[in-house]
Amino acid sequence: MIKNQITFPEGKPLNRSSAAQLVQIANRFESRVMIEHNQKLVNAKSMLGLLSLGLDDQCNMVLLAEGPDEDAASAAILEWLNA
Repeated sequence: MIKNQITFPEGKPLNRSSAAQLVQIANRFESRVMIEHNQKLVNAKSMLGLLSLGLDDQCNMVLLAEGPDEDAASAAILEWLNA
């Protein structure tokens, strides 16, 4: 399992558009991809799950990837966040 601290940058806040992009990236991989925030764990392959995290505090999140392509999944999401 891979864990990475993540923050959505101001230019890419967690809204419907960025959630849809994240879901598309996560769905390219077989691994289970989750985001944890304030003791809430949601599936990064679910737009509804991501949006349920709320829009107030977009830092102190943890990206979790577990599965056969967890390295690639984690790297792709981190690359997208840093683009």
